[in-house]
Amino acid sequence: MSGVSGLVSNALTGLEAALNALQVTGNNISNVNTPGYSREQVVQSTQPASAYGGLYLGNGTDLTTVTRSYSNFVQTQVWSTTSSVSGANTLNSELQSLVNLVSGNQSGLSTSINQFFASGVAQVAANPSDIPSRQAMVSQAQTLAQTLGNAGAQLQSESSGVNQQIGQSITSINSLTRQIAQLNVQINSMTTSTNNPNTLLDQRDQLITQLSGQLGVSVLQQGNSLNVFTNSGQVLVAGSQSYALTTANNPYDPSQTEVAYASNGAILSPSLQGGTLGGLLQFRSQVLQPAQDSLGRIADALAQSMNQQQAQGLDMNGNLGGPMFASGPVLVLANSANTSGATISGSIVDANQLSGDNYRLKFDGTNWSATDLNTGQATSLTQTSSGGVTTLSFGGVQINVSGASAGNNFEVLPTRLGAVNFRSVLTDPKAIAAASPYVSSSGQMVSGSLQNSNLGNLALSSGQYASGSAGAIVVGGVSVPTALQVTLTSGGTSGSSVGFIVTQPGSSTVLASGSVSLGGSGTTLDIAYGSTPPGGYWSVNLSGNLAVSGDAFSLSPGGPGNGGNAQGMAALQSADTLSNGTLSLQGAYTQMVGQVASQGNQAQSALSAATAVAQQATAAQQSVSGVNLDQEAARLMQYQQAYQAAATAIQIGGSLFQSLITAVQSA
Repeated sequence: MSGVSGLVSNALTGLEAALNALQVTGNNISNVNTPGYSREQVVQSTQPASAYGGLYLGNGTDLTTVTRSYSNFVQTQVWSTTSSVSGANTLNSELQSLVNLVSGNQSGLSTSINQFFASGVAQVAANPSDIPSRQAMVSQAQTLAQTLGNAGAQLQSESSGVNQQIGQSITSINSLTRQIAQLNVQINSMTTSTNNPNTLLDQRDQLITQLSGQLGVSVLQQGNSLNVFTNSGQVLVAGSQSYALTTANNPYDPSQTEVAYASNGAILSPSLQGGTLGGLLQFRSQVLQPAQDSLGRIADALAQSMNQQQAQGLDMNGNLGGPMFASGPVLVLANSANTSGATISGSIVDANQLSGDNYRLKFDGTNWSATDLNTGQATSLTQTSSGGVTTLSFGGVQINVSGASAGNNFEVLPTRLGAVNFRSVLTDPKAIAAASPYVSSSGQMVSGSLQNSNLGNLALSSGQYASGSAGAIVVGGVSVPTALQVTLTSGGTSGSSVGFIVTQPGSSTVLASGSVSLGGSGTTLDIAYGSTPPGGYWSVNLSGNLAVSGDAFSLSPGGPGNGGNAQGMAALQSADTLSNGTLSLQGAYTQMVGQVASQGNQAQSALSAATAVAQQATAAQQSVSGVNLDQEAARLMQYQQAYQAAATAIQIGGSLFQSLITAVQSA
């Protein structure tokens, strides 16, 4: 088109292009604070020229398309870093809560432990016949049990809270993946060869950003659709189809919520990372459950060591001591896929061997195998069978099972319930077994009175507990605390050997006999405990270098005024009763608190690093896609001037056209 009409036509295209550009610029300014918005810009092109009289005259401009400023690379970085920082933030938040919980309990539990031993046990050891001292020890035991039980209950509550948060995260994930799939459909239908639905593309990217805050994802473009997968490859969105997640019970532990596909129930939890959901799963498996197991191990060790020591002594009624504490049972969980109705139970046989680790048992139809779930390594076990019951011993625990079938699997959590079920079961202050099982004396008991007419210098030691009898003379037919008498049957001096017999006072029945080498280390006699705990023996030693036939020595049950066994209880505060005799109760708790605190510091550092990287990725993305108000203001002026110039050209064209009409009318 040429002439005046060409001028006006070209100016109209410029006017329209400038107006559209102003609209795009205004939209950018309006969305400067809209999350996920990508700056738009117009793309103009010249319309093909027309030939007139040997000349090619232009036909104005076209607004080809409106593009969004976008970089797939930087957007992918934003998704990745969003997942990392969200996961780190969740882990840190949960950890700091646990650090505060453990630190708060540390002062309370440490105080309770110290008061139990210092204000309770030590006072009884010093005043074994004093009832108020005994009552104070009972009260301190109850306070300790309450403090330890509360700590276990709070950790269990944390576990329930994690389950709830996992469910909430899954609900958010399903909503986001469903919307992403719907947008894939809309974008496919609205995309042309020259134009894209920029607003929908931004919305989809923003939804994926929100999704990456919930879970680590990877994104693959297929045509106009974005397919979304977890970092480990499980599909969440494929074109128009979204794949919902759901909560499911752990196949072993119904109290533990897992993440699964809604369609087939396949468990995904072990492979999920990043985002809120990954942070929760990491916190549970790497921090919370180990803390529960560590605290439970302390409770189990405290209960077993105190009960064993209590069982070694005599209470005010002359009876062997009963249990002082009870802790949680060994938790044995059957796999939900097991086909048999096996009967299985577990108990702790040696808390000193407990590692705080958990195990998986597998049965091949003949033999059992155990795997340490914390290390992934095979664990040595002892397997015996009797009367249809198979007994498995490993890691300080004993498992009894019957009716198992080949392919059955079980998880064994030795200490998970130790703290939450910890309680004090001794309520009668007279039942505290403060006295040693025996008091050794020179002489013999006659009508309840000790008469010492010994002429030699042999002595019978006060004795100590022994778990086994190695090379000792075992006094048979009786058990602790039966009163006994050791009588020399011959005399001699250093370098010779003299004989002796063991009887009950006033009885001629010989329970044991032997000889002792004078001037040497002496001879050991063991009297068995009749119950377990404690099992084992009370071991005494007869030694000296001058013996006279007829000399006698008495072993009498400790009376109410004896505090020998209470002294043994007091020593347990610093005794290494854990980790195969290398760690004390207080040391184990300090170790647990230190581990949680260390993990808390690491989580804070990881969060700081992840936040810095995420900020860099966001800044890079904003440099490409973000709206710069200064630039938009400059474009407003640019397009305003273009609009005004085009309008002026139209005005001039109209004036020329009017002049032409006037000239024609005048001719």
